[in-house]
Amino acid sequence: MDIRFLTTFIEVAKTRHFGKAAENLYLTQSAVSARIKLLEEYFHTTLFIRQRNSIQLTQSGEKLLPYAKQLCTTLNEAKQELQIQSSEYVVCGATQLASELLLPQVLSHLHNKFPDWSVKAEVLTLDSLSRQLHERVTDLAFSTEPLKSEEVNSEVLLERKLALYRVGTKTDTIDAVDFVAIDWGSKVRDWLLTAYPQLRDAKLRTNSLSLAINNLQREGGVAVLPIGVEAQFSEGTALTLIESINDLSLTVFVHTMKQVRRVGLGEIIESVTQDC
Repeated sequence: MDIRFLTTFIEVAKTRHFGKAAENLYLTQSAVSARIKLLEEYFHTTLFIRQRNSIQLTQSGEKLLPYAKQLCTTLNEAKQELQIQSSEYVVCGATQLASELLLPQVLSHLHNKFPDWSVKAEVLTLDSLSRQLHERVTDLAFSTEPLKSEEVNSEVLLERKLALYRVGTKTDTIDAVDFVAIDWGSKVRDWLLTAYPQLRDAKLRTNSLSLAINNLQREGGVAVLPIGVEAQFSEGTALTLIESINDLSLTVFVHTMKQVRRVGLGEIIESVTQDC
């Protein structure tokens, strides 16, 4: 049985609400319902009484709850002990844009400052990043969006202004047929649709800055890019600033758990937050 089924059961029992449990676990409500269904099939019993505005544990659910908590606690303790016994390593996770904007710099810093540590780096969705951080699979998490959790410390490592640029031949028109939409978040998207409603559509949508730059270099076009991005284009590429987005900026956060349990990890976290 997957231990995540039990943690989902515990969260639903705690919140008495599938939607709130899904939000706390960074899952969809359908995923939570599916896990509970599989758990009920495994034990051949009903664990919750589902009413319109209320979810209550059945007698079977009440009996299972202390065992589920004990099992999850035991497995987490075993996992931590095994991690301590293994070689020194640090796991970095990042969303796509954060990995392109900051992760190479962080990896270089870790290799130079902590040469005895092995480093693992992964590119994840925001939900997976948050879940792995809370499960302590990931030690340092990087994203362009904040994480809403009382268990997590978040600090800004990078902040850069954004602007609308044209790459290639200069024209007076700004059309969707030339627009490369990079996912900078809802605030930038709202600004763009207010200032340039014709850019509701795009010839390319992506969450990768490097892919967008590659496409713009090959085909030209219009895109929201960080100010100072010129250095990432090939020499001789024509780059024209159309309009700066004065009130909005690109932000990269580093997220770590407030309670650091692994020996030496606190020093790494402090070094990254202060020096990167």
